Formats: sequence, structure tokens, C-alpha cells
Amino acid sequence: MDHITRAYLTEVISGKISCTETISDPVSLSLITKEIAGFDFPVLKSRQDWITDFGENHCLTNHPTEYHFHCYIPLENNGRILGTFELHNHKRELSAEGLTFCCNIADFIAGLLAVMEERNGYSPNLGTLVKSEIINGPKTSVQAEGKIKQLENEIEKLSTQLAEYLIFKPEESPEILTHPEIVGSSPEMQEVYSLLNRISSTQTTVLILGETGTGKELIAKAVHDASTRKQKTMIRVNCGAIPPNLIESELFGHEKGSFTGATERRIGKFEQAHKGTIFLDEIGELPLDLQVKLLRVLQEKEIERVGGKTTIVTDVRIISATNRNLLEEVEAGRFRRDLYYRLNVFPVSLPSLRNRKSDIPALATFFLEKFAKKLNRNIDGFSKKAISTMMAYSWPGNVRELEHLIERQVVMADGTLIKDIEIPGNNKQSISSAGAVKTIFENERDHIFTVLELCNGRISGQHGAAKLLGVPATTLNSKIKKLGLAKKHVY
Repeated sequence: MDHITRAYLTEVISGKISCTETISDPVSLSLITKEIAGFDFPVLKSRQDWITDFGENHCLTNHPTEYHFHCYIPLENNGRILGTFELHNHKRELSAEGLTFCCNIADFIAGLLAVMEERNGYSPNLGTLVKSEIINGPKTSVQAEGKIKQLENEIEKLSTQLAEYLIFKPEESPEILTHPEIVGSSPEMQEVYSLLNRISSTQTTVLILGETGTGKELIAKAVHDASTRKQKTMIRVNCGAIPPNLIESELFGHEKGSFTGATERRIGKFEQAHKGTIFLDEIGELPLDLQVKLLRVLQEKEIERVGGKTTIVTDVRIISATNRNLLEEVEAGRFRRDLYYRLNVFPVSLPSLRNRKSDIPALATFFLEKFAKKLNRNIDGFSKKAISTMMAYSWPGNVRELEHLIERQVVMADGTLIKDIEIPGNNKQSISSAGAVKTIFENERDHIFTVLELCNGRISGQHGAAKLLGVPATTLNSKIKKLGLAKKHVY
């Protein structure tokens, strides 16, 4: 108890302790420990945060590597900070799941240190070693043994959690489809990837469903690129962008002189897609008379040019997409039931962006890098405030709206960091979807979290969150634990 050894575990896979440091005075708090000693929250600091706050990045003593993301979790017991549990990373900030797990470990370490103090009779008030039997007698040993048993049970629990945490790596699973133009690792998108893995190598007709801007064309291209027809270019047709009187000619072609203006033979999209894939976007916009002819193509595998007298056999895989509810269109008489069932062989539903908000940071970063390179701009990333703004928005235009917003931000950016984002038309809360409406529980949780951020995580005292909220500190502590905020980020 007369010194502390600080050990840095940086090669986690090989399990080596690469650097150690001895602190001779355990009473004095380090700069990091002082930073978090006032509250029961982890502190997450990036390299840029350290440079902004202290003029330089926090580097590990006697260690050559400069880390870019740091996490410091207080080792707290009975209101006293015993030290910090620190994690450092090169590439990314600690995930929410990883943070929760490491907070459990920190609680265990703090409890273990407290038991060690009690067993050794160390009194933090006296700063000396005394005989525990003299102070508390045999009662202390009984209490310590009880805590040790409790901590042993906690070790077993954490070991189980650790095994599960290290094994589960969804990004490396062979079941997940990878494509350079598709970004997202949310559970909703992984369901989509799982479906794509099953369907891509087959010849089955695919119907892609989803709101405008969800990336239906990218999914269609992913299906085509993973199929045996990938040697041919995928032919794209937007059924809603072609005048009704020209759609038949566009899809099936026409012979010279078949109608006014037909001065030469034209090859249609289906002939161009022979031995390949045709993507019919906005299939719900197709007129009823054309739906009949498309049905024949699906059934007979042959087409007839406008004004032609012979049939032409085609080998085409059809991928269609729509933002409409085709079953409702069928009931309303605007879409043929037999064609619907022909197209709906293998439906793939794409989630809206508001239903996979965990993908927003990755998508925003992807678009930032894309447009920064295109416009030759040097932009490092987004501030936490900018990410929070994007996470709070409901995105009625989905990924396409996010893409256009990021392009605009790159054009307007003044420095190397996008600090704030103003979303056009977001002056008032959108209630266009149930996902944008918060419950009373969520509003209370967000309000308390905002006040805690304002107070830098401090709960009690003159400048604490409890005073601002007008409640006793004990009440606020109970509320924080009930709402699940006790181990969240403090910015």
C-alpha cells in the first residue's frame, strides 16, 4: 500500500504487458484521475479533445505509440476514487457494449481494492497500516470473507461475459454480405445482408421494398454483382420517369416505321439485358396495359417489339423496386394481382434510416470522405454535437437526404472539423413517424442527461445537476440508475 504500479495492456490479443510505471505517492491524484474524480461517469476523450483541453494528446509513459481514442473509467467505492481503469485505441471509440462491459470490470476492481484495504487494515483517513483485529476485531474478517465470496461470483459472471463478448464479431461473420457501396452494421441491415446472401447466387425474381432514398438501387446492384450474371451490365429503368406512351418502346423496342417518329429500329431494354439483369425501379408506376405485357415476359420469357411480327426469346433476371404498398395497389385496382405475385417471389424490405439510427455515424463518415476527396477538401470529421444533431433528426428522405446534407456541409465547411449541422426544414419537430416521437421516459432521460453534460457529470454540490434540477442528490442518483444513465458518456 506504499506505492502503485500502473500497467498498460496494449497488445490485447497476445496478452502482453508492454509498459509499466510506478507511482511512488498513491495519495496524489494524476491529471486524469482529477479530471474524473468529481463524478461517477466514464470519460471518453479523443486525441483532438486532449489537444483542445490540454494542448497535447495524452500519451502513455515510456510507450512509443500515440493513441487516438481514450476511455477513463473511475474506480469508485463508497464515494472515493481509488484510481482509473483506462482503455486506449488506435482506430475507433469504445462501443456502447464494450463500455458497459468495461464498467462492470471497473466496478469489480474497485470492490476488490476495497476488500484488500479492509483485509490489510488500511485506513485511508490515517494513511497508515494498522491491525484490523485491533480496530474491528473478528467482525471485519467475516465481512471481508463475505465480500470476497461476492467478488468471486462476480469474477465468474464477468468471465462468462468476456467469453461471449470476444467471440461475437458480426462484422467478420461469413453470413454478412459486403459491398463497397453499402454502409451499415445495424441489426436491421444485417437481416438485409442475410437475405442477399441467400438470393444473390440464384436466378429468382426479387422485389425490393422501401421508402424513397433507402438505397433500393444499391441493393439491386449488390444482388447483380454477386450473381452469375455479373459479367453483363445491369440495365436500369425508372418506370416513373418515362412518359406512358414511350414505356413500351423503351422496354421492348420498336421496328422502323411502327409509329410516327420511328425512323429506325430500336433495341429495347429487355433485349439489352439478355443474359443479364434488368432493374425496374418504381414498378408501381407502370400503367395497367404495360403490366399485361410485362406479365407475358415473366411467363413466356419472350418479347415482341412494337410493330414487330416475330417474338424474341430473352433470358433476363428481373429485379424490381417500389416505395408503394403493392398489395394496397392491387386492392385498389391499380396493379394486377397476377403480376404482383410474379414479382413478389423473393421480397427484400429495406429499413428507413430513422429505424437504423446506429448506422448514421458510419454513413455520415462514408459520405464525408467521399465528398471531401471529390472536392479536394481536408476535413477530419464531425464534432459530437454534429453527430447528435443527425441522430436526433427523423430523416424523411432517408439515406439520400443524408448524402445531400453531407455534400452541402463539405462545400460550406470553413475548417477541418464540421462542428455544427443545420438541417433545412428541421425548425420544428417532425411527427411524421412514430419513431420520431419520444416517450415520457425518453424525454426525462434525455433532460437529465443534458443537465449532467452541462454540469460535466457532477451530481451534488453548488454547481451540481441536482441543484439545477431542484431535487436532492440522493433522489437524482436513484433516478440516474433507474434510467440507465449511470455508465453513459459525458461530453
